[in-house]
Amino acid sequence: MPSGTWITAEHECYEPGDCYLNIEVYPLAEDFDNSVGLCGNYNDDATDDLTIKGSTRVDRGDEPIQFATSYT
Repeated sequence: MPSGTWITAEHECYEPGDCYLNIEVYPLAEDFDNSVGLCGNYNDDATDDLTIKGSTRVDRGDEPIQFATSYT
């Protein structure tokens, strides 16, 4: 990331079909109120974290797949 934010990803399988991918994002202060996307908007307002790409808001009760696929 241009600001110096860093990301780690860990993939682990306990047995076939029982796998997970854990992604951790470590933003810097410069990213505050200047980031949007699948990890939410880094602005201390949890109500806008499910914003579809293009600024259409999604309520938490709506289908999360709609939110996720807007970023593909």
